[in-house]
Formats: sequence, C-alpha cells, structure tokens
Amino acid sequence: MVAEILVTWFSRSGSTEKAARALAQRLGADVAPIVTPVPYRGMRGFARGLWDSVRHRRPQIAIAADPTQYRLVVVGCPVWAGRPAAPLHTFLRRYGPRLRGLAAFCVSGSGAAYDGVFAEIADLAGHRPLATLSLAEREVTSGEAATSLTAFAGVLREALDLTVFKTGLDRPAGWRVDGPMPPERHEPHPAP
Repeated sequence: MVAEILVTWFSRSGSTEKAARALAQRLGADVAPIVTPVPYRGMRGFARGLWDSVRHRRPQIAIAADPTQYRLVVVGCPVWAGRPAAPLHTFLRRYGPRLRGLAAFCVSGSGAAYDGVFAEIADLAGHRPLATLSLAEREVTSGEAATSLTAFAGVLREALDLTVFKTGLDRPAGWRVDGPMPPERHEPHPAP
C-alpha cells in the first residue's frame, strides 16, 4: 500500500538526505531519493553542481517511486549558488505539473529563507508549494533541526486535512515555516 505522502530529495553531501529521512519518519511517509548518473561528489562535483544550477541544466535522474500516486510530495534539495540543486530542476519539470500537492525544504550553509529558491521551485513545478522550510546544514548535522522538522510535519499534516486539498479542486495558499526559529515562533504563517 502506498502512503499518502512521499518525501524525495537530492543530496550531494548527505545533509539533505538526513533531513528528508527525519521528516519522512515524522510523517509516516514513503521515501525515494532522486539519483543521477552525474557525479556531484568531491570538489569537482561541487563545482559541476554550482555550474549546472546557475545554467539551469537538467541532468538525467531516476527515482524509485511514481510521485504522481501521492496526495503530497515533499521535495528536499541543497541550495547551490542561491538556486535549487540541478537534479531538482529535472524532477520538477518532469513531475511538478502532475503532482496533487507539493511542499519543499532546502538545506544551505546559512539556513537563510531563500525566497528565490522557493519561487524557482514554484516556477519549475507550475504551482506554489503548500509549505516551505529552510534549514542550515549545521542544524541538520547536529540534530538541532528536529524542532523545525516537527513543526513542518505538523503544517503538512494540517494541509492534508484541508477539505479543499482533499478534493483537489484548488490548492490552498502556501504556508511557510522558516528555520531556524525559536520554539515559540513555530506557528505556520502565510508565504509571501
């Protein structure tokens, strides 16, 4: 039986994968990494990744699940040169317009709320994500991102419960959970 939610990601260093798996556990979601035959490991891979993202290249990808079979697909990616990682471009162009629900998170060195990354994700997918989350790599590797991931999972569960989302008649307005946030601010607020 297929879960209602799929968490998928591309990860060069493993930080995005760690966040994705932790989020999937909180959601009881299926997981399926986005893999590419293009090597992005090491310094050469890092440089190739930056170049591919800046040039909006779409490398070949593979994923072991059909994202169109889920009510909600959560995509995760690192931020490369202020943009989503290049493999996410391919994924969103291929599947984005056919996804019933989309949410996104990114992992960066700073953890800043990269509005441009989420705007580009919306453009590539053909619609805005229901919710977004920005995480710092150091938070993910240290485990400090747990509170933000739990809050994000709560927002996503709430989105699944919305009648409008269940019927598929319309997509609810986007929600945004920016990390890092103090615990008292972990309330969803409308995306800009």
